[in-house]
Amino acid sequence: MTTKDTLHINGVLLEEAAVYASRKGVDLSSVVENFLSKWVSDNSVWDKIDNFPVSDEVRSLTRHAGSLTHNLDPEEERDEYFSEKYGL
Repeated sequence: MTTKDTLHINGVLLEEAAVYASRKGVDLSSVVENFLSKWVSDNSVWDKIDNFPVSDEVRSLTRHAGSLTHNLDPEEERDEYFSEKYGL
């Protein structure tokens, strides 16, 4: 069964991920679905994620998303993004 749902994802990150997936010839929805499938089928997935090897290319896609433990409010996050991007 396939269904549509709404996810709230950083627009810049989503666009970069879509371009990256297109270059690699993969469907971004399939990548997300595959991750979610593994996530719900294995309770220890978070332990594995901490030690999961991530290429520099993929890691660069997350630079706008920030750290999962980084608790900035949206305005601070925006300011940090522009500061890093434009050296402000």
